Amino acid sequence: MAATSPVQATERTVVRGRRQTPSEARLPENETGMDAQPSRFPPGMWAVILFISSEVMFFSALFTAYFYLRARIPAWEPVFQRCAAAQCDKPAWDATTNILGLAVPLALVNTIVLVASSIWMQLAVNAIKKDRRRAAIRWLAITVASGVWFILGQGYEYTHLGFLPSNGVFAGVFFTLTGFHAAHVTGGILANSLTLFRTTKGHFSSKRHMLFEGASIYWHFVDIVWIGLFTTIYIIG
Repeated sequence: MAATSPVQATERTVVRGRRQTPSEARLPENETGMDAQPSRFPPGMWAVILFISSEVMFFSALFTAYFYLRARIPAWEPVFQRCAAAQCDKPAWDATTNILGLAVPLALVNTIVLVASSIWMQLAVNAIKKDRRRAAIRWLAITVASGVWFILGQGYEYTHLGFLPSNGVFAGVFFTLTGFHAAHVTGGILANSLTLFRTTKGHFSSKRHMLFEGASIYWHFVDIVWIGLFTTIYIIG
């Protein structure tokens, strides 16, 4: 009987539950030479979702503290035990601030600018998904500028409120809530600025844009938080 020759095994790699060779396992490349983003839900997006979830719990605790103190502390009214300035009033949505001789409803204007920035951010995401890089850069730059406007406007409002965090329970809670939100907006500005820089370098495309979407989700989150803050502090009071 003739001897049978041994069968040689070929090297194959299991990728995503399928047997593929290393060359087949590679993702397709885009025009930047980088691997394309996989079509399935990427692990990085789960990280974004978990991070946003932790932030939701953080701000939920702050809102809970606000309403608890408002309901339980007798010293909530009068709002201020003392004022840093000669006179101070509780912030209201229609309160005006004197800017260059003009009476400007600063809190309302800031709210409109920040909410509108969510629209610009989503337009940027839609543009990069269609490989319209110039449009994405334009809308993202407007988003960053809107965030900077909001922070500058809030800083200007702080200097003209007439009260400090130590001037009462409401004052302390007001600066805590709005201050933490401002810190998150600043983080969003930095994230969007990095995304804008990388977009100008051609790092994103219709097949690779996870960081872009992650930044947009975070920006929408800080906008939603501000809507809650504006309603709670400036309207309900």
